Amino acid sequence: MTQQLEAMVRRMDQDTAMQILVAVRGTLEALRNDVAGLNATPETREILQRIDAYLGHVDAERARLA
Repeated sequence: MTQQLEAMVRRMDQDTAMQILVAVRGTLEALRNDVAGLNATPETREILQRIDAYLGHVDAERARLA
């Protein structure tokens, strides 16, 4: 999750922030599924690692809000 998104989410009320994080997570999961369906290359593996890192940040932020 980018620092800008994290800062924005932290300024919002909890319900709105959770809705945004759920939407961001869904988008990242869809993107991850698309990339995972491509041929495995060093580039696609790096992209999957980055997506997984973003997912981890989103999940940590959701846990913080819960």
